[in-house]
Amino acid sequence: MLDPDEGVVGAIQLAFQQFRELRTAFKVMRYFCVNQIPFPRRRWRLGDIGTLHWGKAFLSRITALLHNPTYTGTYVYGRRRSFNVIEGGQIKKVKIQQLPQEEWKVIIHNAHEAYISWSEYLSNCERLRQNSPVSLSDGCPSTPREGFALLQGLVICGKCGRRMSPRYHGTGGCRAAYECSQARKLDGSMGVCWTVAGAAIDTAVAEQVLEAFTSEQLDISLAVLSELENQAFEIDKTWQLRLERARYEADRAGRQYDATEPENRLVARTLERRWNEKLQLLAELEEAYQKAHQVQRLELTAAQRQQILQLANDIPTLWHASTTTNLERKEILGLLVKQVAITPIDAPERSTRVQILWHTGVTSELIATRPTNAEKFRTPNQVIQLIEELAVGRTDSEIAHELNRRGLVGGKGRAFTKKGVAWIRWKFGIEKPLSNPQIAHLGVSPEGYYSTSALAKKLGVGIHTIYYWRDKGIIQAFQETDRSPWWYKVTPEILDTLREKIRRVPVKSE
Repeated sequence: MLDPDEGVVGAIQLAFQQFRELRTAFKVMRYFCVNQIPFPRRRWRLGDIGTLHWGKAFLSRITALLHNPTYTGTYVYGRRRSFNVIEGGQIKKVKIQQLPQEEWKVIIHNAHEAYISWSEYLSNCERLRQNSPVSLSDGCPSTPREGFALLQGLVICGKCGRRMSPRYHGTGGCRAAYECSQARKLDGSMGVCWTVAGAAIDTAVAEQVLEAFTSEQLDISLAVLSELENQAFEIDKTWQLRLERARYEADRAGRQYDATEPENRLVARTLERRWNEKLQLLAELEEAYQKAHQVQRLELTAAQRQQILQLANDIPTLWHASTTTNLERKEILGLLVKQVAITPIDAPERSTRVQILWHTGVTSELIATRPTNAEKFRTPNQVIQLIEELAVGRTDSEIAHELNRRGLVGGKGRAFTKKGVAWIRWKFGIEKPLSNPQIAHLGVSPEGYYSTSALAKKLGVGIHTIYYWRDKGIIQAFQETDRSPWWYKVTPEILDTLREKIRRVPVKSE
């Protein structure tokens, strides 16, 4: 039968439900830990038989739960086989071996009440097998992981049919490539089948996937709201069961204390201490519930619901948002794309044929550019255009900071520096007009910046007064490059402030 404790049943059902959505045992374990949800365990050791204990949801406990066919209502016998290991003519240890399902001696379905179906159990076991790193070499699709390779676990080689693995280069692994090297693991052959840079392929597939999201095909808004509300309900339900159990134990300890004869002080003191401990645990649990309720936001406000509805209608904005991680993008791809085959094309132009197999069985084909080795390390055109836009009114250090803030990298995958920006400007002839002394002689730049002499003449003071105001931070000034003219950002308010300072200077009497 199912456990008579509703908290135990709820925790087990929650574990199976989260595995359906998260698809890895590690994420299920992390879900329980992040939301501070304890997991039950009944101990069967001598002196502690059948007692219920609550603790952390360790990964081994979640994995054992998913591998156990008992939760399907099936009675099985013979899942393991033990045999003695003999060393030096003596039995050293007993080894336990897991047997495949076809070698189990007894399998009786519908023997008792079930948490999940037998088909779901088999699906869970297959998912756990695919998640194992050992199975990746067998052609199993892997679980999405962190990394810039968007098609990790989905790409196969169009030349030999083997699975291709991501390889990362550059600072922080910012440049991804797909490499077919499975043949070496099979026959020990040297070299690789072929390798290709992944940026162009990832971009092409991402654009194709975003086109599949239309309001007529998917109602993302309602699905997101329903999922969030279900998670909030399950978390709150688990907390309420824990609070109910703690209140019962506190009340039970209080009743035991009240039923004790006052003269029996030895027992009364023990029961009073136990009662106080239960009350303290209840108070701590209620405080933890309030904190978790605030952090996790178990209830969605009307403003949050409206925000989700608006964002869900604009999938490209969510996809390109800085808060969306590569792991989340990979999970979205995995829901729509089953497999991606890539094949090199050398003539008439270097490119890559990309064939997408959707989960619906439909295939799509597109062509992605395949750069040469020289083109791989070339500065992206996006970076060159942005430097042209930022060149006026900014130093090379400020331009490098802005490029890094936007997450852009150079041709070699490195962050930008002051010298690097200066080299790019020289290489592509990007001028900085405010660095030209001849422009400074004109007095005022086309952008409205004043040179030192022009500002001194306008205010009727010496240039050393302008230097003094600049050093004291009274007026803002900048240099586009080292040893280039100083330019001053002057507004009508700043001019009034400077004229007021001039009027307050005392006049020397003769």
